[in-house]
Formats: sequence, structure tokens, C-alpha cells
Amino acid sequence: MKVVPSSAEMEDFAERLARKRGRGNGQHDSEPLPWVDMSNWDHRPVPEREWAIQGIVPLRQAGLLSGEGGTGKSIIELTKNVAHVAGKDWFGHMPQPGPAIYVGCEDEQDEIHRRLAAISAHYQVTFRELSDGGLHVLCLLGEDATLCAPNPKTGRVETTGLYNRLYEACGDIKPKNISIDTLSRAFAGNEIDRHQVYQFASHMQALALVANGTTTVLSHPSLSGLASGSGISGSTAWHGAFRFRQYLTSPRTDPGEQPDSDLRELVCKKNQYGSLGENIVLRWQRGLFLPEHGMSNLDKLAREAAVDEAFLAVAKKLDGRGQELSPAQTSHSYAPTVIAKQPDTKGMRKAEFVASLDRLLERGKLRIETIRPGSARQRRVLRLG
Repeated sequence: MKVVPSSAEMEDFAERLARKRGRGNGQHDSEPLPWVDMSNWDHRPVPEREWAIQGIVPLRQAGLLSGEGGTGKSIIELTKNVAHVAGKDWFGHMPQPGPAIYVGCEDEQDEIHRRLAAISAHYQVTFRELSDGGLHVLCLLGEDATLCAPNPKTGRVETTGLYNRLYEACGDIKPKNISIDTLSRAFAGNEIDRHQVYQFASHMQALALVANGTTTVLSHPSLSGLASGSGISGSTAWHGAFRFRQYLTSPRTDPGEQPDSDLRELVCKKNQYGSLGENIVLRWQRGLFLPEHGMSNLDKLAREAAVDEAFLAVAKKLDGRGQELSPAQTSHSYAPTVIAKQPDTKGMRKAEFVASLDRLLERGKLRIETIRPGSARQRRVLRLG
């Protein structure tokens, strides 16, 4: 039996949390501590874990999606919201169906329209269906989008009128996901102050609680966060204060190499209640990001690209010498065997070149040519595409 708090219980908890937000130290010293009554737990089943997106985004929690500006965080978050509303998969995962709220602070309405047009075309849903399904978009470009700010007298992080209106809307709409895009516009506090970070995070979780959904805050990493690959901005409290944290990153290349600007990797940096192995490689296609099937991470993809490049470079050099390469495994000039023995490919294995041969043939970088067809001396050789 699955034990789930009722809507009334969740709303009551959220309301009590909201009332406590406005209290200062010492105002409720006389109140008894709210000890958990576990006396009847022997006779109740253990509650099942609930997820907004199975295995990666827990329900009734707040999390962070960080990434350098321009990497595509907003598009990925909008895609997730549409997936919730339309009941479609999100990068191979099924979100809980239901409404969604997107609070956009950095883009004008026309830009959001363009992005949603590409996403809705991919999912084959209309804007009317998204509207009827509960997709709510708030465009605050050029306006004060502050949700939380420290009180100059007490130092405590308090909510603004905009937050309170959003909180009421979350209680009415019950969105499965609330997107706050971005942290720098919504939080007017000090990002390196641990106390303020935790207080801000509690207000974000309050939104998730009253909605019985989840809150995702988009953020930009600091220079040190970019350099280390952590994706954190300011205090490490950002990692501790949120129950899940994802980092959108671009492939890193060695000096002189040309990066694949269409690739991204969504890295799971924290999953309080699940596995950390859930990294998703994405490619920019038709105005949105879609999974790069068969790739587990960017390191693997970069390695395959390097092997392919080495294969073609050696094949070109050998062709210039008049040396033929064969696609036949039984041939003494079988291309992967010959290329793996070249000094230019030191550190690369024959098995990697076998896989590379298939990729290069499929992409048209190599082709197979038949020499003397129909004769006893017929043979097949590789040619550059």
C-alpha cells in the first residue's frame, strides 16, 4: 500500500511553513517542539519514494540546473515543462503528467514563443493543448523579478510580493514543475553567504510543497565553478541546500581541436534519493536539444571522434603512398589491423578502429570500391569518401 500525504495535509504543512517564515528569533520559544509520532509506524507500510521524473527529480523538492550562459538551460527546462504537460518523454524519462509553471526573467515573450514552437512541433502538440493542459509562462524581462531578498535589519532572507503571488498560484495550479529562470534575478541575497543560501532554498522548497510538485532553479556557475567542473556559484551550500543538482556542460577539447558546438551533456551532480550515473548527452537539432542515442557521455564521444580522425588521417597518408586498405577481415591489408600498427595511432586499439570503420562507412567518409569485378583477381578496397 502506497502512503501519500493528502492534499489537505500538504497544504496545511506548507501554510505552517509560510507562517514561520515571518517569525524572528525568540517569538516562539515557548512552543513545544513538534516531535514526530512514530508509535504506529510498526503497523504502517514504509512510504514509497515519489518522483516528478522517475529516478532523477524527486517530488516535493527543490533543485538546481546550472550551466554557462548560452548553453541551452532555458530550452532544456522548457522542454521538460512541455513534457510534463503533454505527458511525453523527456530525454528518455517519463515525467509525471500535470501542469507546469515557467518564470522567465531573461528572455522576451517572442523568444519564448520561438522556443516553444520548436518544442511543441517535436512533441506534436498545439499551443491550445499546452494551454489547456496547464502550461503557465510568466515573462518578467525588464521587470523586478526578485522572489527573495535579505531584510537589511535582521539579515534574514524574506519573500517579496511577487513570491507570495507565485506561492498562491502554485497552490491553485498544482504544477508538477516550477521553473525559476534564473537565480541571479530571483535571489537578491549574497550567493556566498551559507545562511542566506539555505534560507532561499527553503523558500524554493515551500513552492514545491504547496504545489505537491518540484521546483527547478536555473543558475550560472562562478568562474571557479566552471574551472573545476562543479557548476557551483559562490558557496558550496548551493550543493548541500538542494536535493538534486544538474549541470549542463559543453564538450572540452584540447588546444587546436575544433569543438562540436552542437553537443551538450546534462550531468547529474547530486541526486539525494537516486543514482548519480544519470548523465545525458544531447545534440542541438531543429531548434531544441535531443538525446544523442548510443552515447553515455561526452568523454566516449570525444574518444570516438579522435579515433575516426586518426583513421582518416592514416588512410589518406597510406593512399598517397599507393598502399591499399581492405574492408575484409580476412585480408592481410584489413584496414583496422594496418592502421593500429602505425606510429601515428599509438595508444589506440584495433577494436576501436573496427568500430570506427563502421561509423566512417555509414557517414560516407569512406566507401568500398570493387577492383576487377567479375574476375578471379577481384578484390574490394577502401577509398576516401
